Order: sequence, then structure tokens, then C-alpha cells
Amino acid sequence: MKQEEERKVGHYAWLYGVIAGGCVAAMQIGVGLLQVEGEFTIMLGAAQGLLVCSLTVICGSIMEWLLTPLPMEEEDKPIHPARERVREYEMAFKSLADSFSGTSVPGGITAEGAAVLDMPSKLDLLWNTRLKENRAAVAVQLNEMAQIMTDTVEHVWDTRTDESLELHLKKKLRAMGLSVHGVLVYCQENKRQEVYLTVNTRRRRCVAVKEVAAALSGLMKKSMMPAKDSRAFVGSERMTIQFVERTNFQVLYGIEKAVKGREQISGDNFSLYHCREGQFIAALSDGMGSGVEAYKESELVVDLLEQFLEAGFTKETAVRMINSALMVRADGQVFSTIDISSLDLYTGVCEFLKVGASTTFIRRENWVETISSTSLPAGVFHKLEPDTVSKKLYDGDMVIMVTDGVMDSLPATHQEALMKDIIMEHDTGNPGELAAYILGRVCQYQDREPADDMTVLAVSLVKY
Repeated sequence: MKQEEERKVGHYAWLYGVIAGGCVAAMQIGVGLLQVEGEFTIMLGAAQGLLVCSLTVICGSIMEWLLTPLPMEEEDKPIHPARERVREYEMAFKSLADSFSGTSVPGGITAEGAAVLDMPSKLDLLWNTRLKENRAAVAVQLNEMAQIMTDTVEHVWDTRTDESLELHLKKKLRAMGLSVHGVLVYCQENKRQEVYLTVNTRRRRCVAVKEVAAALSGLMKKSMMPAKDSRAFVGSERMTIQFVERTNFQVLYGIEKAVKGREQISGDNFSLYHCREGQFIAALSDGMGSGVEAYKESELVVDLLEQFLEAGFTKETAVRMINSALMVRADGQVFSTIDISSLDLYTGVCEFLKVGASTTFIRRENWVETISSTSLPAGVFHKLEPDTVSKKLYDGDMVIMVTDGVMDSLPATHQEALMKDIIMEHDTGNPGELAAYILGRVCQYQDREPADDMTVLAVSLVKY
């Protein structure tokens, strides 16, 4: 309606201009003919009429612009998903900047730094090498951010309105008391679709978002579900809701921990979260030593990892940037392991990435597979080469991640073989029960209190 009114106002401006210009031209031409001034008068009158017409249209347009209130973008147009994604990136980068401000070397070259630079050539070479490696790390970061921006632009161009779907949804949802104001569809490279639906209810009703997802599924001939963190109900306030294709799998997980000796807190930290739709991340970090200091180190690693992944960085780039952050710490050298299991809930493929981490186990029906690592922990060397491998998982498979304290509690000669036997001893599909059982059995191999912090993290893949 507002667009139609704007068009009418624009037509009126031209109409007024044409009428005013025509009247002036007619009067001039009439006067000229009465005075018998011929063709010159006709040309002059037409020019004056055209001038008045143009001035009238311009003045009318200026007045229209001044008097028209600014449009309310949130009310008149559906929120564009790409704009929201850029805002999320902005907040993530700000959070990363705050984190790095606490882990970088404070300002300029100090007296101690100057003294180091004046030392023999070996130390000069060491500092120059370190500077080059830091520059290379920054270059990787910039390239990764450039790729993120590129992906965002591609997301903008690949998101299109779907008038046919919008028309059918309007008819379908009208009976549910809903008004549809916009439908945007984004098709990913793997042919999976995302739908951004701008709706609100009429007559002050509330409608469950799951009901809207069911109606959308029927029209699209594929199972759709609300994206994570979506609202549970649609109200009278206009809102944009994201719907994604339902994943083929879901995850269940359990965690069990034991603290070293008489320490009050474990030096191990973990993270379990959905970093994006259909992608589940399980991460485990073991700080150097035990107690509060080890806890702070592993907590820093886990926090940075979450922030990098939320900002759109790949896992490999994230761990390299974390390694760079640990290397430039001003309060001494810090070592921490990084163990990541990234599950694609659409395909069941799990990507394992290890940096100095202990062995990971995959339990299936009647056998156990191991994923080992030969890399050093983060914070040891500038050049980091994480161990990566991908495995296809199936319904009922379990991923068991453990820290070094668990494996070191077993006899050194056949740790992995013993752990496989322990995992197969307890036939359960509950990852929490399995994690508790594993930790309890491992503790039986110790005569006294745990010699190190121990953490067992179990994740089960379950088909819908």
C-alpha cells in the first residue's frame, strides 16, 4: 500500500508540472500570436513552459522527500539473513579482539627487549625467525577473514525470494491465524535449503514455531525444523525465523572427571556446542600441570577455540591462531593439548583434529577403533602441524575422548588394548553411563589418589 501511495504522489508531481508548464506555454504562445511575433514567440513560450514544468516537478519531488517519514525497515521489510550474519561476524571479531588484547605482548620494545636485541647473533636470528613466523600467522588470519567475507557475499547473492512458496504459505498459514510478509530461501552447495520466514499472528494469538515448521515441510516436500536459538512461539510482533532441513542424526553426550590428588579444581576443560546448523563440536583441552594454573590455560584454549569457530574460521586455522596466541604470552610459556571431534549431523562424518592430545576411541557394535596423535601440544613451537583424520560414523556409534591422565593410569605396555577392553565391557547406549564406567574402571588400576587430572568425554550418534 505504501509503495502504491508513493507512486501516486510521484505521478501527481509530474501531472502538476505538466499542467503548470502547459498553462504558461499556452499563455505565452497566445500573447505572441496576438502580437503577431510568429515562430519566435511559439518557441519562446514552449521553452518557458518546459522550464516551469521542470521546476514544478523538481520542487514537488523535494517537498515529497522532506515530508515523507523515514521507512521503518524492521516493520516494512523482512530482515535479510546476510545482514544478520555480518552482524554476528562483527560481534565475534570484537570478542576475539578483546581476548587477544589480554594475550599479546604489551606495547613496544622494553629495556629487556632492547637488551635481548643487543645480544649475540644467535638470539638475533631467533627473534627474526619469530617475527617472520608471527607475520605468517597474521597473513593466514587475514586470508581466512577474506574468505569469510567472500562466503558472506556469496550468501547474499544466493539468497532469493520465493514468490511461489510465499503464495502457498500465505494460503496455508492464514488458516492458522498467521500473516506472511516475506520468504527468503538460501540453497547451499550441498543442495540443502534454509528458509527465512517473516511472519506474525493476527488477533493477538500465539502459534508454536514447530507448527509453522510442519506446514513448511508439507509445502517443500522435505522435513524442516527451526534453527537453533529460534523462538518457540510466533506472536503479534513481526519476526523473522530461520528454518533448516532436519538433520539425519542427533547427539547424546556424557562427561566424567576426576581431580588430581588434593587439588580443588581440574586442569582439564571441555566444550560441547553446535557451531553452526548441522555441525556439532566436542573439544577437550588438557592444561600443563594441574590445579588453577592448568585450568586457566585450558580454559583460555577452549574459549578462543569457540570464538574462532563462531567467527567462521576453519578448525585448522583456529588451532594455529591459538598456538600463536600462546607463543606470544608475556607471562611465560604455556602448553595445552587440543582435541577436537567435529560431527556432521547430516552425513555422519566425523573429523578429528589433534594437537598433542591423547588417543580417541570409536566404539561400534563389537569392535573399537583408535585415533592417535603424534603432534606436540600447542605453545611449544611456532610451526604447528595438527593430526587430522575423517571417519564415517553410523547410528549407535560412540566417540570416547580422554585426557592423558586417563591413559597414564593404565599399565604403560598395553594402554590402548586395555582401554578397548574396558570400553567393550559395558554394553550401554548411554554415553553418560559409559563415561562413568570407564573412569571407575581406570581408577581401579591406581592404589592411591589420581596422579593427574582425568576426563572422559563420550558422544553418541543417534539416527532420527
